[in-house]
Amino acid sequence: MVYKNVLSIGILAFILLGSSVTSWSHPHVFLYSAVHVVLDEKGIAGFTVRWVFDEMFSSMIILEFDKNGNKRLEPFEIKNVKRGAFSNLREFDYFTHITINGTVFKVQYVTDFSAEILEDALVYQFFVPCHIHAIETFKEVRVSIYDHTYYCSVSLAENPVTYDKQSPYEIEHRIETNQNKAFYYGQIHPEEITLRFKRKK
Repeated sequence: MVYKNVLSIGILAFILLGSSVTSWSHPHVFLYSAVHVVLDEKGIAGFTVRWVFDEMFSSMIILEFDKNGNKRLEPFEIKNVKRGAFSNLREFDYFTHITINGTVFKVQYVTDFSAEILEDALVYQFFVPCHIHAIETFKEVRVSIYDHTYYCSVSLAENPVTYDKQSPYEIEHRIETNQNKAFYYGQIHPEEITLRFKRKK
């Protein structure tokens, strides 16, 4: 049985290349991910996630959904991209894995999905609601973006995490490979963004 496609439209790759599951044992979609921490008056409101896809996957999606070929995704085309090449990721937590003080936060839905074409690259952006109240002591939030099936390989972008440094919160972050977590038969360790934040005194 062919591996159930991670990005819905990924089934086209199976059809075009005539591959079986055994030949798809390594990543065939590649993307760079960045996370913007959205803050509000209570603390963290959630995370805006941005993905930039590789040339092959980008060209496949653009060919399928940019019907007028103008290298721009119109609102109705974006809706079709969401339905045909994104919404299925709900089954995979949208590749977004979050823990708050060691407790897993399961991503069940996202909002504000958009898609665009930038210099021939397909770019997705969406918001992950995750409300975390700030208190007087540090809370630790870990965010990692990965596909546990390893059909899709995710790397952090050059500037992988941003936030408003003028906010009423003291925020610090680090980026490291989590050697205590592994996926794809224990072979791959995810890159992880660790945030510590609290209210300023």
